[in-house]
Amino acid sequence: MNLEKLTLESARKDSSVHFFPCEIKYNGEAEVSRYFETSIKKCKEDEKDTCTAVFRGRLLNGKIENVPSGYTGIIMKEPRRPFSEEDERNVTITHNFDKFHYWNLDKKPSADDRYSQMLDWIDLAKTLHSPVGITDSQTSNVSI
Repeated sequence: MNLEKLTLESARKDSSVHFFPCEIKYNGEAEVSRYFETSIKKCKEDEKDTCTAVFRGRLLNGKIENVPSGYTGIIMKEPRRPFSEEDERNVTITHNFDKFHYWNLDKKPSADDRYSQMLDWIDLAKTLHSPVGITDSQTSNVSI
């Protein structure tokens, strides 16, 4: 997969990104502000309160989350799909974001959510891949 690095600099900043607990069989622009954001109730960014919304008649509970420090949220687009699995894929970054709404179906956001677990994995991976130093007490036990 090829990603043009220059596209991140030219990407539009987006403040209305939503992470849904479902798969929608559609790729393309959607009028989110007209059809979905009008259903959002009680979502205050500064208080980290939970929000409620309705999507296709189903109740969603969610909250606004920040992208972890040191990371950038991106939305990518593939202008042309490859003909086969072996063909190279080219994607460009169309938008970037630093916060987003994440939604659960019929339950309040909690530490058991996949998004929360992903954040735990980021911290765990950082710890696992950080350099380990040898202390003086460890070197005195080494025999050559």
